[in-house]
Amino acid sequence: MISSLKGKISSIGNNFIEIEVYDIGYLVWCGQNFLKRRNVDEELKIYTYQSVSENDISLFGFETVDDVNLFKMLISVSGVGPKTAAQIMGQTESGEIIKAIGEADVRFFEKVKGIGKKGAQRIIVDLKSKIGGLGELDLTQDDEKIKDDDLSLSLKQLGFDRKEIEKVVAKLPADLETIEEKLEWCLSKI
Repeated sequence: MISSLKGKISSIGNNFIEIEVYDIGYLVWCGQNFLKRRNVDEELKIYTYQSVSENDISLFGFETVDDVNLFKMLISVSGVGPKTAAQIMGQTESGEIIKAIGEADVRFFEKVKGIGKKGAQRIIVDLKSKIGGLGELDLTQDDEKIKDDDLSLSLKQLGFDRKEIEKVVAKLPADLETIEEKLEWCLSKI
């Protein structure tokens, strides 16, 4: 596994650099923000993630180890591959991505080509516990709100549709306090 490279930039493309290390050229995919600050013949150390698939071996480059770790967290989300994660990382700084996850900013991720509302929600739900934050994710469809978000999300993850969830949550007794009690009651009524 190649975790970093130190050498001279021999060429810069639209979304990649070629870095020469001891007479060997490595093609490294990089984000636009990173590329804007680079010049041919510049010496640098770049931290990398090596992606291996059935048809491809690619290197993705980052300025810091923290950026690599954020990239790894993004690709751990179902439906987010290395190229999509690289697009997310390439359009802005890591701090902005972490802020968007923490604030449950779905629109931030929807701006990335290939990520829709559900994909953006999945990224936020999967990574929010790892990153933390104060925002609440709006899991509504057609501008209709589902009450009791944790309970509704749990029922949704168990495969129930929005209408079933709304129907059972509306009848939820007020004396149930914990999410476990509420979930058990709802499952017995669906």
